[in-house]
Amino acid sequence: MDFLRPEAFFDLSNSGAADLFKGVKYVWEAVLALPGYIEKVIKPDILGEVEEGAWVEPGRVRLEEGSVVERGAIVRGPTIIGRNSVIRTGAYVRGHVMVGDDCMIGHGTETRQLLVLNHTNIPHHNCFFTSLVGNSVRIGGVTNTANFRLDGQEVVIKVNVDDHKRSFPTGQTLFGAVIGDDTRVAGHVLLLAGCLIGRGCIVYPRCSISGYIPPDTMVRPKSVPYEMLPIKRR
Repeated sequence: MDFLRPEAFFDLSNSGAADLFKGVKYVWEAVLALPGYIEKVIKPDILGEVEEGAWVEPGRVRLEEGSVVERGAIVRGPTIIGRNSVIRTGAYVRGHVMVGDDCMIGHGTETRQLLVLNHTNIPHHNCFFTSLVGNSVRIGGVTNTANFRLDGQEVVIKVNVDDHKRSFPTGQTLFGAVIGDDTRVAGHVLLLAGCLIGRGCIVYPRCSISGYIPPDTMVRPKSVPYEMLPIKRR
């Protein structure tokens, strides 16, 4: 099942999180491993700027050069924030978060147990928990991950393989979403527990998405629940 491996979703060649994925068979295994990985590799230090009025948990955060935590933001650890990234006013980073280079966590956005690779924006009024977000991803406002089933049972990934539905148990009761590189997700989208979105996808507003979305797929509202169309590349 190579299409469920981390390499199918992310280019890890320039990522400081590449070691997180060593030995990982299915991409969602990295979600469970993320807290321990951050605790192992973090070297707390404030090399960027923390504006007056921001709060960064002492001795629990690594803020690289060129990055800014704006006034009114809260950053709890253990958290690693890469170079030239910004945590905007009103953001709440709750810990076990790793943000890459040239990223933005926007106003009113709450994060927990989250990996964000490079050049990615999660702009405003978002909740992203127990999830992995790739390189050069753009998220619209008020788009959120749901990381818990209403029945409290294990999150199971359902995938169509050769016209047959297969189920992949994750071993996790808390698991949000995986979003592949270069994907665009519009505003007011709900990513249900166990949602996997491949590289280069486009998701229209007001979709509620579950299961596996193949690479280069357009998802837009239709009837119930949505339709998926191939994206034509030039």
